[in-house]
Amino acid sequence: MIINKNPAGKGISMIENESVKYRVGIICPVSREYEACKKRLALGEETVYNKKKIARAFKNGIFITAVLAGFGKINCACAAGWLAGDLKCDILIDSGSAGALDGCCGIGDIVFSADVYEYDMLPVEKFKKFKSELSSATSLASLIEIEGSADIFAGYVKLAEAASGRAVFTGNCACGEKDVNSTKLKETLKNSYGCMICDWESSAVVKTANLRSVDCFSIRSVSDHADENMMKDYRANADGSLDKLYEAVAIFIYGGWMQKLFDRKNSFFSI
Repeated sequence: MIINKNPAGKGISMIENESVKYRVGIICPVSREYEACKKRLALGEETVYNKKKIARAFKNGIFITAVLAGFGKINCACAAGWLAGDLKCDILIDSGSAGALDGCCGIGDIVFSADVYEYDMLPVEKFKKFKSELSSATSLASLIEIEGSADIFAGYVKLAEAASGRAVFTGNCACGEKDVNSTKLKETLKNSYGCMICDWESSAVVKTANLRSVDCFSIRSVSDHADENMMKDYRANADGSLDKLYEAVAIFIYGGWMQKLFDRKNSFFSI
């Protein structure tokens, strides 16, 4: 195994041999998300890179780097950019808390987003005109369209739900840099944008991945119901729901389910 101590001139180690199958970068906007990620994924080798805390691990051919990016789109877009560029991550994972727009989602439930929409840029009537500009797609939808992959993902969901005791959904995410703390706004985002959850940063990570042609996922856990009790619910539920989230992320990565999806993709397109 070769350790490169100076990738891109930045002075942190990189594993450089053929045993690395995938490099995964996990973006955690705030400290409680980063700490829960470190704990559940057993990440060590903590250091500071580009003024951001990072923690890493190498297991089963997967080299993981989690970053405490800072909240908001700019911080998370920058972190996603240098994870993909400087640290050569070929898969990015947006992670953290989310508000539930759909009544099917309970506290602690986990949502894999398919599409994410920047709803805060324009009012609803103008958003529809510029939807393609303000939309970003994760890799999930395209992956599970490949023959056999939907069954792989269903197998993962069954295991993750059993382990976490929470439901795992697939839906769309409304992303904007403001609290969704009113029933009126919640209903608008659900009905006009067709979204299941909302958060601040997902679009920044997914858009950055799309522009760099890097695979990505957005995996979030529900901390509140995006209504007038949003902040009270978030404070009460965030830590517990994040523990469930990163348990599901650990199963997805360490359990080999993520690799099965990409191996299926690679074998399908090599035929």
